[in-house]
Amino acid sequence: MSVIGHEYTHAISNRMVAGPDNRLSGAQANAMGESWSDLTAVEYLNEYGFAPVAGENPFSVGAYVTSDQQAGIRNYGMNLSPLNYSDVGYDLTGPQVHADGEIWSATQFGIRQAFNAAYDGRFESSDRALQQRCADGETPLEQCPGNRRWMQLVFDAYLLMATGRVSMVDARDAMLAADRIRFGGANQAILWNAFAARGLGEDAASASTDDGDPKPGFASPTAAEGTLAFAPRDEEGNPVAAQLFVGRYEARATPVADSDPATPLTATVVLVPGRYELLIRADRFGATRRTVDVAAGQTLTLSDKLEPNRASAARGATATGDGTNQARIIDETERTQWASLGAPVRGRQVTVRLDPSRSSVQVRRVQVSALLRPTDATDPGDPGSQSRVSALRSFEILACDGSSGGSCATDGDFRVVYTSPADAFPSIAPRPRAPELIMRSFTVPRTKATHVRLRVVANQCTGAPDYQGEQDQDPRAVTDCSEGTTQDDNVRAAELQVFDR
Repeated sequence: MSVIGHEYTHAISNRMVAGPDNRLSGAQANAMGESWSDLTAVEYLNEYGFAPVAGENPFSVGAYVTSDQQAGIRNYGMNLSPLNYSDVGYDLTGPQVHADGEIWSATQFGIRQAFNAAYDGRFESSDRALQQRCADGETPLEQCPGNRRWMQLVFDAYLLMATGRVSMVDARDAMLAADRIRFGGANQAILWNAFAARGLGEDAASASTDDGDPKPGFASPTAAEGTLAFAPRDEEGNPVAAQLFVGRYEARATPVADSDPATPLTATVVLVPGRYELLIRADRFGATRRTVDVAAGQTLTLSDKLEPNRASAARGATATGDGTNQARIIDETERTQWASLGAPVRGRQVTVRLDPSRSSVQVRRVQVSALLRPTDATDPGDPGSQSRVSALRSFEILACDGSSGGSCATDGDFRVVYTSPADAFPSIAPRPRAPELIMRSFTVPRTKATHVRLRVVANQCTGAPDYQGEQDQDPRAVTDCSEGTTQDDNVRAAELQVFDR
């Protein structure tokens, strides 16, 4: 029903926003079209009490048709999404209307919850009879729960957008105007603060609906914000040039601050109060994740001492091995990738000569990413399209200590020091998704090494149970990935980072 409701809503949003003879057009407009369809379908099922059934997340779309009870057909259930406006283009494909629509869905779900908290004193009214009367239009809107007031503003805002080629910033402004018309502006603070928490605050900007790299903004005109001062340090306390991202993504995401004085981005960012996931990326230091709580009026200095990445090309590390683009696995960005194509994936490997300024490294932890880049026909050695199931799923870490007299030139010089879980990158049906493939950290037994090798155990095609064997009992379709495709011969990974603590 969520899928059917989704498709019907396209007929509504296209006509109400773009007019009877047009339709939504442009990347962000079409992304919001997908989101509006998700939001309307889910809200219909919730207001009438039709969801959840069989334990699925009631704020997921397509739980039944995919058998994924939490995220359904999307990357996230809208109530569990970490996405914000800086993440436009975050998915494996790059900018994509369904994935980018999840940014708008996460934002709108936050507004829905804020309305419920303001008007019901809790997240959602449990008075099912009232919810249904409001959905049927039998009870005046002013007597309805917060979620019904929110959905009315979603529909009111459709009619206030000047064109079908709207950006998310344009749609934000239309929703703020709708509140001023419908409720006399009574909900401006609720709206602004919820928009700002998802990067659509007053300083957000988009050049057009097709802007794949819009400017996020986390400030609200109706809140006393906090300030993050970004001042990362190295192990000796010296300043480090680094990028700061809000959220879980780095590849194709837009940084909110930069400690490099040579860039136009400043080292401070203003945020509406709340809890934020952050990602710090720096040459020589790889990626660091952390969470901060931002309070009103607070200035919080992020002076983290970043851990050295001993597998950093910027530190002189080098990579050799199977396949192509080996150097891209140590370039400290998930924007690029290593690939081994055309041979069974088990045993394919990349060997990294670690930081040559040190005689050896006490390896304690590795970070690995299986995120795929968007299709790029100019990528040397790996042109054209790529399948999601070619992403790495499980691996081994091998080590060699050349400082003890070994040459590290033959397979016999290496020993296995860590074997990842079989679902290190735990994709399930219906497809491998970005949240399952981004950078993950793995603790390794203390190991002295000059060389570290990443050796493939399986990719998603060969290692994920949901892509192996008969899946649909339909003899006309080959659902076993290894039998029905050639992806058991292709594997890709974006990053290997090595840390000594």
